[in-house]
Amino acid sequence: MPGMPWTPLAAAEPDREYVVMATKLVLSGYRDIPAFARSTQALWPELTGSEGLLGYSLDPDLTRRTFHTLSVWHDADAIAAFVRSEPHALVVAHTRPWLADSTFRTWTVHGTHLPLNWDQVINASARRPASPPRLLTRRDGK
Repeated sequence: MPGMPWTPLAAAEPDREYVVMATKLVLSGYRDIPAFARSTQALWPELTGSEGLLGYSLDPDLTRRTFHTLSVWHDADAIAAFVRSEPHALVVAHTRPWLADSTFRTWTVHGTHLPLNWDQVINASARRPASPPRLLTRRDGK
C-alpha cells in the first residue's frame, strides 16, 4: 500500500494555531494488512469532507505492520466530531481486534509551520507523551 503525501484541503492562516493529530497503528499480524487497509480506505471520503480539517497524510510501513497517520485540524472539537462520526466509529470497532498497539499524539502548531513533514512529526511525537483517548472529547464534555 503506497503512502499518501500531505493532502491540503484548506489554506492555513499563518498567525493561527492548529491541532495536529498523529497516530501510530501497529497490526498484530501481516495477514491483517489487506483487510485493515480496505477498512480504513472507507474513511477517506468522510475524512476529506470533515469540517475543520486542513489536511492529512498516511505513511504505512508494511514491513513493521505499522500505519502512521497525520491530520491537522482547526481545533480539538473538529477532531472529536470526526472520531465520533460514522463510519469512523464503526471502522474503529471493526479493526480494533487487529491492533497490537496504537498511539495517539496531539499538539498545536502555528500555520506558518504547515505543512509538516514526517521527520517533523516523528520528532514532535517523540517529545510528547501519548494522548489518552479522553483528549478527543469536546470541550463541553459531549
